[in-house]
Amino acid sequence: MMDETDVIREVNASNLEVENQYLRTRKAADVAARSERAAVHASSAALDAEVSHQAVQEERPQRHAPLPQQVAAAAGTVALDGVACYFAAQVLNGSQDSTLVWTGLFLVALGAGEAALDFYRDRNERAWRVSAVLVGTFITLLGALRFWFLATITDGGLVTALAGAGLFTAATAAFLCLGYRFLRAAETPQTWRARRRACRARRAARDARVTAERDARERDRFIDAYLVHVRRLIQRTCPVSQHLALESAIRDHLCGGRP
Repeated sequence: MMDETDVIREVNASNLEVENQYLRTRKAADVAARSERAAVHASSAALDAEVSHQAVQEERPQRHAPLPQQVAAAAGTVALDGVACYFAAQVLNGSQDSTLVWTGLFLVALGAGEAALDFYRDRNERAWRVSAVLVGTFITLLGALRFWFLATITDGGLVTALAGAGLFTAATAAFLCLGYRFLRAAETPQTWRARRRACRARRAARDARVTAERDARERDRFIDAYLVHVRRLIQRTCPVSQHLALESAIRDHLCGGRP
């Protein structure tokens, strides 16, 4: 009674190209096995990174919005104060370029105020209160500058200038509060880094799985081609009752199941 080793030996001895095909099949099986191990390892790493991200996120469950998106939105709210800051900068009676520079500095100060309020909110309550007072004072100062500018250029008197300055000041404060809320909803930098690592690990695991599946298909293609020669031999030399068992054993051998 022939076993799978005898069958493989006889098939390989029948033709040099068939023997080379056997070697290529075993090589493809080795490649597929390595790819499968790499995919399993990548999947495990992705799961570990996801658990790490979840652990960090649970420290600040209310802060879950993507950090870059929220920072961009907060920066947008600061940019919306550009017109109001430009009116305030006009009071300084500089050139057009210097007015634009002052406008930029005012916007930077507002953005820094938003960032400081968010930074100190969870770290130092006293520093947060001081920052809130400074930001409020700065917004009031901008309102005073706008009032001075409007009172100079309008003919409606102080009431009109006061109303205009009040509207601009209220808009500045509202946009700053909105930007602050955007920052408060954003994930922390530590959470963002953990989420990025988890995303990279998921992509790596997905790519490794695709590679493993591709290599497995390539291995199966080689095995199917080699089994054609095996079937020809066992049909001539072995009882029908042994065909399926022998073919299954040889397929297992070609896949690397047994040496």
